[in-house]
Amino acid sequence: MIKALAFIHKKTGLSDIDFRTYYENSHAPLASSLLTFEGYERNFIISKFNQSYESLGSISIFKYQSMKSLDVIGEQMESSKGDILREDELKFMDVPKNFFILTESEDAINNMYEQKIFYPAKKIHELNTLDNYPGLEKISENLVMAPDEIIGIAEYGVSNEMSLSAMEAIAQEQTKVLFASSIS
Repeated sequence: MIKALAFIHKKTGLSDIDFRTYYENSHAPLASSLLTFEGYERNFIISKFNQSYESLGSISIFKYQSMKSLDVIGEQMESSKGDILREDELKFMDVPKNFFILTESEDAINNMYEQKIFYPAKKIHELNTLDNYPGLEKISENLVMAPDEIIGIAEYGVSNEMSLSAMEAIAQEQTKVLFASSIS
């Protein structure tokens, strides 16, 4: 499977709540009405745990079974449908800061999680950094298709067994982690 992980930044001055409300109630329904998604998930960054990623609002995940499926979305984005979406993005996103990373992914688990943790890895062994934390279940290593600064973005589901204090400890110990609440 191919996953495009889109790192979407909030428009300056927009609160986390306002960003999420607009994204969920306006932009996501608009995008779903215009584009052909095989999988579309929004992972809203939890600012409390991610103060060094202050402007990041979401890691949105778009899933495709093949490059051909990805090409279909590319064609749709080059049409008037893409123009409509780009215009809407200006209402709540800091578009110049946005970027996406294409990954090859084999999801080990297909469970739905209310919270996730993402860990950008520069070296192969870093993809396993969070494997031994109780309450985390690895979903995928999300190996970057054209590695540059990072080789993958390990993705974990947070189980109900993980306490708030355990999450705070991870945030202190692993400063690269990104905590998010997930909606698909």
